[in-house]
Amino acid sequence: MPFLTGGGGGAGAPAAAPVTMQVAPEQILALKARYEEVRNQVHGFLAREEWSLIGQAAVADDEVSKDAAGTFVANATSAVDVTRQFLVELNRNIDQLDSAARTYQLVEDVNTDAMLRQNRGL
Repeated sequence: MPFLTGGGGGAGAPAAAPVTMQVAPEQILALKARYEEVRNQVHGFLAREEWSLIGQAAVADDEVSKDAAGTFVANATSAVDVTRQFLVELNRNIDQLDSAARTYQLVEDVNTDAMLRQNRGL
């Protein structure tokens, strides 16, 4: 199920057009660090809790519980799959931010600033 931007929609609604992200050059490394933090948290949670989220068995031995368990497993599996796709897209954005940082030579600027703050010079 695709996620839509605000404004409603729902099942069967057309997907929203891609949004172009614009980041001020001086904010690229901070945004990349935040994306990496979110990625690591989501990945860690998914690695620890995936099977708990999905579950496998019905909570009771009646038909309604068995039917509900199947639906719940299907929905939870779909949610886990969407979360995995989110991580793929987040990694893609991190790579793009890294590329932009290299374009602006921000990585070297950060290293130079760190060396100067340590009074080592270059």
